[in-house]
Amino acid sequence: MNELKITPKILSKISLIINKMGISSLITEINIDSGNDIKDREEFGKKLVALIIDNLYKAENEIIELISNLKSISIDEAGEVDIIPIIKELLSNDKLKDFLKLT
Repeated sequence: MNELKITPKILSKISLIINKMGISSLITEINIDSGNDIKDREEFGKKLVALIIDNLYKAENEIIELISNLKSISIDEAGEVDIIPIIKELLSNDKLKDFLKLT
């Protein structure tokens, strides 16, 4: 996947997934401020990944649709891709991180 472009369609799908997983309030409660920006980002990422993994099953179909949109592939193909690189890219996207802090 090239640079991730957060379109209204993608943003709406991410919002739906977050809502369906029930993690909106939990994301905003992740507050890490050790004074070391690099360590704080790493810790935030770890906690966010744990939240997502714990609740992933709640939005399976929506996640597959999101992957289909992000990768421009069919729903069937999206259900079979390696999701770890996609999650890493999503979590490293500054635009998406800013959005997640506001939800």
